[in-house]
Amino acid sequence: MKPPAVAVLDVGKTNKKVALYDRTFSVLGEQRTTIQPFDQAGLEVEDTVTLLKWFRSALGHLARDAEVRNIAITTHGATFAMLDGDGRLAHPVISYTAERGAEVQDEFYETYGDRETLHAKTCTPDVGFANVGKQMYFVKTRLPEVWSRVRHALFYNSYLGYELTGGMAVEPTYLGNHTYLWNFREKKWSEVGLDLGADRLFPSTFGSPWSCLGAVRREIAVECGLSRNCTVTYGIHDSNANLVPYLSQGHSDFLLNSTGTWCVMMRPSDTLELTPTEIRGRVFFNLDVFNRPVRTCIFPAGMEYDTFRGFTNLPDHSTAEVVGDVLDERKLFVIPGVLPSASAFPGATPRVVDGNSVYALKDLRQASSPPLDSLGQAYNAALNIALAIATSKMLTTCGAGAGTTVFIEGGFAKNTAYCQLLAALCPEQTFLITKMKEGTSLGAAMTGWMLVEDLPLEEIGKQVHTETAEVEPQDFPGIEEYVQAFQEQAAK
Repeated sequence: MKPPAVAVLDVGKTNKKVALYDRTFSVLGEQRTTIQPFDQAGLEVEDTVTLLKWFRSALGHLARDAEVRNIAITTHGATFAMLDGDGRLAHPVISYTAERGAEVQDEFYETYGDRETLHAKTCTPDVGFANVGKQMYFVKTRLPEVWSRVRHALFYNSYLGYELTGGMAVEPTYLGNHTYLWNFREKKWSEVGLDLGADRLFPSTFGSPWSCLGAVRREIAVECGLSRNCTVTYGIHDSNANLVPYLSQGHSDFLLNSTGTWCVMMRPSDTLELTPTEIRGRVFFNLDVFNRPVRTCIFPAGMEYDTFRGFTNLPDHSTAEVVGDVLDERKLFVIPGVLPSASAFPGATPRVVDGNSVYALKDLRQASSPPLDSLGQAYNAALNIALAIATSKMLTTCGAGAGTTVFIEGGFAKNTAYCQLLAALCPEQTFLITKMKEGTSLGAAMTGWMLVEDLPLEEIGKQVHTETAEVEPQDFPGIEEYVQAFQEQAAK
């Protein structure tokens, strides 16, 4: 007899994965692929045809060894699909990295109000074209012939579920992920959403990520060797899926620092209040699986790290001793700002400062070979210090207070210097490094099993064991003085 399993379709921007999870949340099998967006008539779009074809093939292969009872879908954010009256795509799914999105950037705010006002009303910052409201506006104003054919709109996770079942629904985690479409306080479509017809185009059926969208279409079930009773959940946004295992453990005061190309900091909140300072700091709110607010901050830590690491050939071996020397000398600084619109230090000029020598980011990028090898491991140490300072600032902005437990997962959890520096900069918080693998897929799998067994999250969570290790306190004399000097450099 084949073991029962939940299949997770985990759709990242480039990397896609299918994984089977049993009831103990062990992975029974998985397949991965890379699918890039493509250009259609000058507009970058997602290759959903290839994605769905690959998914059916991968799922059929994996289902030979397991009884797939449910399919749970988790996808990256800021993406939606438009369907015509026959239920087919009225236009390929637009990529949020499409350069043509810049065409409507200023026009959108001229139409709907200034950035700070919209941020306050919809808990959404200006994140460029990574915003479903702006994408709808783009289609309405730049592709009117397409817009005239649109009869239904679906968020990306819901669209993929629709292709598998024919069902249409909306769940909170995608709806509440910087769309400009939702009034968080009144729990209804925002003025922007109403003007764009969101109330008419999106499904009126609202539910939870573990709600049942329907059974898999007959032809897909036959093709993949699935039972006709195999269900599909409503789906979940990827960062919110990452939060699910922590929510299941009953932590009362915690913050998740999920690290990678972006540091995504998420902290459950009792309120939806944003001060003018927080709005300028680009704090925003998500909605979790229970439709509750989650205070969120993001900055491109991994992008900063990878960019500045490219200016030296030396591997990162920045020990506590080397870090201590840099802190003591206070002459070497790495000022981040690779992506100015999302920098932890808005307005700062990205550069490397070594005493009286200054290396501008633009000049470093144009160098024919890595130009900073002569700085040795001190350079790597200074980079880690800079990113720890940036993270500590964002933690405060995200609401971490005395006694808050901060979970660090992802790539930076393996960076000892970064973790030790962060703990030194934030002595009132407890920092735990988690060894959770594939948190996004795991969280989605948990929602799938909630549906299969009709159990609440805390019951499902009893089978999830998150191994953690507390960051050992490290004494870094002079760190306060270095932070002051760093802030003075960033302000120049």
